[in-house]
Amino acid sequence: MLGFLLAFISSLFFSFYVVPRKLSKLKPLEFSLLMATGFFASSIILYLFQPLLHFHEHLSWVLLWSLLAGAIWAASFVTFVKAIDAIGLSRSNQWKNLQGPIAAILSLIVLSEYQSTRPVFVLLSVLAIFVSAVAFTISATKQEAKANLNGVYLAALSGVGFGTVAVIQKYVTTNVGVYSQQVVWSFAILASIFIYMIATKQKLPIADIKRADTKLALGAGVLYLGASFFQLLSYKHLPASIAFTIVQLNAVWTIAIGVFYFKEIEAKKYYKRLLLGLFFAVAGIALLALARR
Repeated sequence: MLGFLLAFISSLFFSFYVVPRKLSKLKPLEFSLLMATGFFASSIILYLFQPLLHFHEHLSWVLLWSLLAGAIWAASFVTFVKAIDAIGLSRSNQWKNLQGPIAAILSLIVLSEYQSTRPVFVLLSVLAIFVSAVAFTISATKQEAKANLNGVYLAALSGVGFGTVAVIQKYVTTNVGVYSQQVVWSFAILASIFIYMIATKQKLPIADIKRADTKLALGAGVLYLGASFFQLLSYKHLPASIAFTIVQLNAVWTIAIGVFYFKEIEAKKYYKRLLLGLFFAVAGIALLALARR
């Protein structure tokens, strides 16, 4: 029961941490770099609370996998930010949430979780979440449809990356723990973005960035600490294929924020498709919840 509660709390943070992107005017790479900075700094602070939290984790070569996870996550997050800019929170989040079934399928294969999971429910969830994503991809004009298609590609690609990272995180959590993993992983995210900016000769225009935008990006990083922390803790109690699926409840919260707060989709006009999309989003999550033997 504790694992389900931790995954549920994580789902809330996963919705909250993307909201600052909608309020920020920074470029995707700039926002991602500052967000990664906030995540890394808060991960170190959390780790320094070891005497109070009484956790004991031994350093291991397994943590090197977190470096790979950080690089993949960094690329996926920048891609996801671009998708949000292109098609909004509600649309992009559903395509990104294909990460749930992707992580579940990879966990079945790579982590041998087929012994504790019913594969048929995982496959049915893939179909349900795909239908949900299609329902939310509403286009009023042909030009908008073309723009939406580009955003869909970006969001789905980020989902593949995030799903892959989830499997690596489960493996590291099982063999090492949560706190040290977050420090190494967040460092790898920050370093990956920074190295990419250097390699492509891009500079962070610090003097031109408004304080409000800086706070939003750094705040997103702190919120993501909450999302990842509770997600990793849930891995201690549940198979990755199940825990990562419950985290996908963020779809419901993010859809509500995108539709009712940011008015990305006209609710009265498209209420049938919104209800259909919401139904299949919940169905996809429920199917994965039933996947545990």
